[in-house]
Amino acid sequence: MIAGPFRRLVAVLRRGLVLCRGGVLPGTAACDGGDRRATEPVTRANLREIVAADPGLREELVERARTAGLLVCWVAVIGMPAWTLVDRISVPDQAGTFLLIRMLGEIPMFCALWGLWRLPLGRRHPEGLTFAVMAVVQAEIAWMITQAHDPKYHLLGFTLAIYGSGCVLVARPRWTSALVGVSWAALGLSMLVRPGHLTTEDLVAVTVYLGTASVIAILAHLRRYALNNRELLTRVRLEREQQRTSVLLTRLERLSHEDPLTGLANRRRWDAELAGVCSDARRHGYVVGVVLLDVDHFKRINDRHGHAGGDEALRQVAALLARRVRADDLVARLGGDEFAVLLPGSDLDRAVELAERLRREAAELVLEGFEPGEINLSLGVASASDGEAYPLELMSRADEQLYRAKTTRNAVGAPHAVPIPLPR
Repeated sequence: MIAGPFRRLVAVLRRGLVLCRGGVLPGTAACDGGDRRATEPVTRANLREIVAADPGLREELVERARTAGLLVCWVAVIGMPAWTLVDRISVPDQAGTFLLIRMLGEIPMFCALWGLWRLPLGRRHPEGLTFAVMAVVQAEIAWMITQAHDPKYHLLGFTLAIYGSGCVLVARPRWTSALVGVSWAALGLSMLVRPGHLTTEDLVAVTVYLGTASVIAILAHLRRYALNNRELLTRVRLEREQQRTSVLLTRLERLSHEDPLTGLANRRRWDAELAGVCSDARRHGYVVGVVLLDVDHFKRINDRHGHAGGDEALRQVAALLARRVRADDLVARLGGDEFAVLLPGSDLDRAVELAERLRREAAELVLEGFEPGEINLSLGVASASDGEAYPLELMSRADEQLYRAKTTRNAVGAPHAVPIPLPR
């Protein structure tokens, strides 16, 4: 009758948290909304996978366990000899023997404390070293209970380590369960070594005290472990959500400056980059060149090959531009079939040279379904230096040269020159 409800209670304490699929907390709008899919419990396997995948989180958990272990060990190392004061009150004739046992127990406890504090072993297995110290404490007190004339004071100390494990130890609940088992085993072994020393009243007191402490410590540890799991899972979800948000913001920022068809910079980024380069040119006194270009008879290409063919022509022209510029140059699609190249530090001659190369290589592009030479470019070139480098003026001059080039098509327009179609 009692076993069933008790098992359900332990299961609830161990589980601690139920998540909606997708990692949403119960009770939130996202979880209680229209999509009421099945829930899945959080298991220790889930946590192990999360911790294993995050070295920083794993290191933090180990450091928590080590800090809690150091606290428990220092209390044990200092408290066990100090308990001699109780021995002198409760069993004055046995105080010397008990002190000797306590001091002998200090040796392994100091070794475990040193390992926990200074050795790499303490960072790899802090729970095990802490458990070893508490096991030594329980073994000592179990022996004293069967030796003392009045064991009630030592019985009180016998339960303190169990309570401390359940409430302080940062580890899986199995360590508290193991300590409970060691405590019962040590007590049983001590009673076998000296049978009949404890009266019936003493046995009842020992059973009640130790049994109550065992149940409370294990349940407390289970609940605290579940709450710790919930904290970790919530933290991991928040960190992952922050990462997703950061990725989305980065992607949004990139998309806001990128032409979706060609992958080149868009007009927004062009305007910002051009303003910055012109400002630097005026401030530091260097030149800046601009090449504006568009695809000749692009409407005819769309009519003949459809919008898919026109889009492919734009992508091929964009790829050609991207291949032929320097790392510091900027290629942008300003809209439709119009492109632009920003050339920081390039004078007019270099800009004209690049424009002629682009015109020539564009005429050599052969796309599937296109006739040779069907893709041609008209290009306008302008440059400015120091005090003349203003975005609107520079773009206006380049646009003027582009207009001149389009009078003949497949040409490069530049200041002080007549745009003439160049040989292919």
